[in-house]
Amino acid sequence: MNLTPHRQGRLDSLCGIYALINAFAHARRHDPLRYFPTKRLFMTLVARMAKIRGDTSFCGDGIDYDEFRKLAKTACRFHREHGHAFELLSPKALLDWAYPKKASDDGVRQDWFRLASEMPDAAVILDINTPCISHWSVLAGVEGDRLSMFDSNGMRSIAISSAQAFLVIRA
Repeated sequence: MNLTPHRQGRLDSLCGIYALINAFAHARRHDPLRYFPTKRLFMTLVARMAKIRGDTSFCGDGIDYDEFRKLAKTACRFHREHGHAFELLSPKALLDWAYPKKASDDGVRQDWFRLASEMPDAAVILDINTPCISHWSVLAGVEGDRLSMFDSNGMRSIAISSAQAFLVIRA
């Protein structure tokens, strides 16, 4: 089965919510859920974010790290209530060795990303920050010095130095 990522709209900044939804699908890429109320999950996450923020400014401003973690917990609870077990992990808990955060360790980071992307039951959520973009996405693989992505905005890849592993969803 060939999965395609859910796509966000051109006028919103909801990449964080889409990255979460896409990460759950990607973590089950080898054993996809036959039926899942994705639209209800989306609406649950939007409603939770509005409650966290107290307004809907996140639709244009995006979400920060703490908000993302809260939404990830909400999404895991939603899945659990629908009979699907997922867990949240920090990047350092995914492999037997710590995730190297420093950009000077790009060779080591490349190896970490490659091993993480090959885990059939895990999805790494990426925090992408460059002078031109701030974006949440999902790691799909490694191609040379670039990360390929399972992305809501149609981005295909990003330089390893522009991305950090932020959170891991494991099925």
